Amino acid sequence: MKLSDKTIDKRPTIAEWPVRIWDINEFPEEFKNLSLSWMQGAFDKYTFVYSPLRRTVENAFAYLFGYGENSVLFLRKTADQIFSVVFDRLQVTKIEARRELLNAELNITYEKDETTDTLLLPYIPSVYYLYDPFLNWLLGLNKDFSPALAEQAHPRSDKLYHESIAMFNYSLNAYRLGDSFTEYSYSSQVRRSRWMPWKKNLEEWLEIPMERGTFGIHSFRYLTECTYRLSK
Repeated sequence: MKLSDKTIDKRPTIAEWPVRIWDINEFPEEFKNLSLSWMQGAFDKYTFVYSPLRRTVENAFAYLFGYGENSVLFLRKTADQIFSVVFDRLQVTKIEARRELLNAELNITYEKDETTDTLLLPYIPSVYYLYDPFLNWLLGLNKDFSPALAEQAHPRSDKLYHESIAMFNYSLNAYRLGDSFTEYSYSSQVRRSRWMPWKKNLEEWLEIPMERGTFGIHSFRYLTECTYRLSK
């Protein structure tokens, strides 16, 4: 791809991709001591992922997260210190999985010490295989849980397929909160561009009550937001 002198290529290089940490010696030095002191057992009981700084993205930051034994560790590198968060996965109340073109993120809302906080984990969609297992685990599932396999036992209704193929496809993720669904709420709105009023885009919403919470989807152009609200 040819770039002009004024163009900045913000596509992430391989060196900026999040990676799984397979050995204690692979910890970035600034995160190593805090990670080792957090663990309450053998290293192989935990999963750690390190996300380097994306230098071409404004307000980007390097971070590391680990999970296992029902506990989550999050470490974020700031200009002059390491920001640290620890919480129990049973304290999680909502998770939003957001994706738009080359950017994705998990927003994890949890309650701790009578306060509610939200943790942001931005990542590159290409490494979904590092974040989907974490999402599954946070929701109390096996890390290798597959919604597609779960759906085989209880197929979805064709009614939603005829209303919206896109929402039908995204609704597969609802199986992370239960075994099946028949009821749902679907709505849509046609949006027109201010500068190109002849161009139409469809904004869509879907909400599905499940056994262990409510699954929601919002989709508009290149943006997709899947929300998992856990029942108490």
